[in-house]
Amino acid sequence: MLENQKNEDKKFNRILIISFGLLIIMMVSVLAFYTYGCDTRFLYHKWAWYGKEIPGEWACMNGDNLPLHKTAKVTYNEKTYYFCSQHCFNHLVKNFKKVAIVPDGFSGDSINKADALIGLKERGKPGLVYFKNAETLNQYYRSGK
Repeated sequence: MLENQKNEDKKFNRILIISFGLLIIMMVSVLAFYTYGCDTRFLYHKWAWYGKEIPGEWACMNGDNLPLHKTAKVTYNEKTYYFCSQHCFNHLVKNFKKVAIVPDGFSGDSINKADALIGLKERGKPGLVYFKNAETLNQYYRSGK
């Protein structure tokens, strides 16, 4: 009978240790995801969006970079632009022609960022490139620039 009690205690202790171990692993996983979730999403976007059109809310049109967070939609001169901060928007207002008008990534034609399709310059890098239409976007990625 004493032997049976020892075996049951060992079994209970084993279950208890495994349960607490799983609980600790789960807590660490949740905390890691909570802490690094934004970085993980940013890393995913830099790789997964290469060769595809990027939604405007994921672009800072002042720095031409993919930001960590969604950006603010701003209407200026009856066109919609996206900026990560008030500072970036103010820079556009002060330097409109230099910031808002860029060459198409493939053809080199001048386009307004508000009218452009947005893509990534390189896979795994946050730099953005702008295109006047889907045709030049596709040509850019097919050419491997």
